[in-house]
Amino acid sequence: MDHYRTLQIDRSAEPEVVEKAYKVLCLKYHPDVSAPERRSEANARMQRINAAYAVLRDPVRRRRYDRTLSGAGASPQSAWDVFMNKGLLGMLLDKVAPDWE
Repeated sequence: MDHYRTLQIDRSAEPEVVEKAYKVLCLKYHPDVSAPERRSEANARMQRINAAYAVLRDPVRRRRYDRTLSGAGASPQSAWDVFMNKGLLGMLLDKVAPDWE
Protein backbone atom coordinates (compact mmCIF):
# COMPACT_ATOMS: atom_id res chain seq x y z
CA MET A 1 0.00 0.00 0.00
CA ASP A 2 1.41 3.37 -1.04
CA HIS A 3 0.42 5.98 1.54
CA TYR A 4 0.96 8.81 -0.92
CA ARG A 5 -1.37 7.21 -3.42
CA THR A 6 -3.92 6.55 -0.67
CA LEU A 7 -4.01 10.26 0.23
CA GLN A 8 -3.76 11.21 -3.46
CA ILE A 9 -0.75 13.48 -2.94
CA ASP A 10 2.76 13.86 -4.32
CA ARG A 11 5.72 12.50 -2.37
CA SER A 12 7.08 16.02 -1.97
CA ALA A 13 3.82 17.32 -0.44
CA GLU A 14 4.19 19.73 2.46
CA PRO A 15 2.59 18.84 5.83
CA GLU A 16 -0.24 21.28 5.18
CA VAL A 17 -1.08 19.46 1.94
CA VAL A 18 -1.05 16.11 3.74
CA GLU A 19 -3.51 17.42 6.34
CA LYS A 20 -5.78 19.02 3.74
CA ALA A 21 -5.88 15.83 1.64
CA TYR A 22 -6.72 13.80 4.75
CA LYS A 23 -9.61 16.10 5.67
CA VAL A 24 -11.02 16.10 2.13
CA LEU A 25 -10.88 12.31 1.92
CA CYS A 26 -12.48 11.93 5.36
CA LEU A 27 -15.39 14.09 4.30
CA LYS A 28 -15.79 12.14 1.09
CA TYR A 29 -15.33 8.55 2.33
CA HIS A 30 -16.30 8.49 6.01
CA PRO A 31 -18.61 5.56 6.79
CA ASP A 32 -21.21 7.88 8.34
CA VAL A 33 -21.80 9.53 4.96
CA SER A 34 -21.84 6.25 3.04
CA ALA A 35 -24.90 4.28 2.09
CA PRO A 36 -25.64 1.49 4.61
CA GLU A 37 -24.87 -1.24 2.07
CA ARG A 38 -21.40 0.26 1.45
CA ARG A 39 -20.37 0.79 5.09
CA SER A 40 -17.95 -2.13 5.25
CA GLU A 41 -16.17 -0.87 2.12
CA ALA A 42 -16.11 2.64 3.58
CA ASN A 43 -14.69 1.33 6.87
CA ALA A 44 -11.87 -0.44 5.03
CA ARG A 45 -11.09 2.67 2.98
CA MET A 46 -11.07 4.89 6.08
CA GLN A 47 -8.69 2.49 7.81
CA ARG A 48 -6.27 2.86 4.87
CA ILE A 49 -6.69 6.66 4.90
CA ASN A 50 -6.11 6.83 8.66
CA ALA A 51 -3.03 4.59 8.44
CA ALA A 52 -1.55 6.69 5.63
CA TYR A 53 -2.19 9.92 7.52
CA ALA A 54 -0.69 8.53 10.74
CA VAL A 55 2.57 7.83 8.92
CA LEU A 56 2.77 10.90 6.68
CA ARG A 57 1.87 13.49 9.32
CA ASP A 58 4.72 12.45 11.61
CA PRO A 59 8.12 13.63 10.25
CA VAL A 60 10.09 10.73 11.78
CA ARG A 61 7.69 8.05 10.58
CA ARG A 62 7.46 9.71 7.15
CA ARG A 63 11.26 9.72 6.71
CA ARG A 64 11.39 6.07 7.70
CA TYR A 65 8.55 5.24 5.28
CA ASP A 66 10.22 7.21 2.47
CA ARG A 67 13.40 5.19 2.99
CA THR A 68 11.45 1.97 2.43
CA LEU A 69 10.10 3.38 -0.84
CA SER A 70 13.50 4.44 -2.09
CA GLY A 71 15.01 0.97 -1.66
CA ALA A 72 14.77 -0.54 -5.13
CA GLY A 73 15.91 1.45 -8.10
CA ALA A 74 16.61 4.65 -6.22
CA SER A 75 19.80 6.57 -6.72
CA PRO A 76 22.03 6.45 -3.65
CA GLN A 77 22.36 9.67 -1.71
CA SER A 78 25.70 11.18 -0.90
CA ALA A 79 26.64 11.74 2.72
CA TRP A 80 26.16 15.47 2.16
CA ASP A 81 22.59 14.93 0.88
CA VAL A 82 21.77 12.78 3.88
CA PHE A 83 23.23 15.39 6.24
CA MET A 84 21.32 18.23 4.60
CA ASN A 85 18.02 16.32 4.63
CA LYS A 86 18.18 14.91 8.15
CA GLY A 87 20.69 17.01 10.02
CA LEU A 88 23.40 15.68 12.27
CA LEU A 89 21.05 14.94 15.18
CA GLY A 90 18.73 12.88 12.97
CA MET A 91 21.66 10.86 11.63
CA LEU A 92 22.98 10.21 15.15
CA LEU A 93 19.55 9.17 16.42
CA ASP A 94 19.19 6.73 13.53
CA LYS A 95 22.50 5.13 14.50
CA VAL A 96 21.77 5.01 18.24
CA ALA A 97 18.07 4.13 18.16
CA PRO A 98 16.90 3.32 14.62
CA ASP A 99 13.42 2.18 15.70
CA TRP A 100 12.78 4.93 18.19
CA GLU A 101 9.75 7.14 17.51
